Amino acid sequence: MPTQNAAAFGFIVGSNQTTQEEARDATSGTATNSPSGNQSSMQYFQSAGRGGGTFRYIRTFIKFDTSSITTATNVVLNVQKAGSGDADNVFVVKSNAFTGEDGVLANDDFNNLSFGAANLYSQAATGTEWLYGSGTNDVSLNSDAASDINNNSTFTIALITGLDFNDQGLSEDGDVTNDVNFGGIMRITYDESPAVPPYIKLENGRYMLTAGKLTIKQ
Repeated sequence: MPTQNAAAFGFIVGSNQTTQEEARDATSGTATNSPSGNQSSMQYFQSAGRGGGTFRYIRTFIKFDTSSITTATNVVLNVQKAGSGDADNVFVVKSNAFTGEDGVLANDDFNNLSFGAANLYSQAATGTEWLYGSGTNDVSLNSDAASDINNNSTFTIALITGLDFNDQGLSEDGDVTNDVNFGGIMRITYDESPAVPPYIKLENGRYMLTAGKLTIKQ
């Protein structure tokens, strides 16, 4: 099964806001490029407090070079499991992040992602449970993801918590945090659909085959 490692990755801690809605719609944050080891890289945090409070999301972004992939099917995202964290469902959505100089993840990439079912790359409409321990978290991607991989030179995604995807907060102060081990596997695996042989339609007349094999089907 072919694989393609991530070309770039990182996470962005969104700016602190005074409501959940403002936190989700924040336009910037603090980006970390090419982090290593276990990181809290998908999160919703809220602390209401008196006279305001602190509300914040964290999002992970990954970019793949897909310029040599044209027939991918059954695409799966593999991300190394961290040692611990919350087992919240994670969603993979479309993104156009990595707009910084030389293609790095920029602070202003925080909102460079698309929400809603039409922009979902996860095959499971309810997300994929994020697990911990040994091995990888394996997220099956849908046909939209395969199409974008096959037809574009880069494939960029955002990984976000279920609360972020569904535009929700918590009923009381706290956080939901999904960790990623950035020091391990971060790739897509896929099958390759067989190439369709060329067909020609012959009309009436005489033809000469100089080389190769000709199969006639009715």
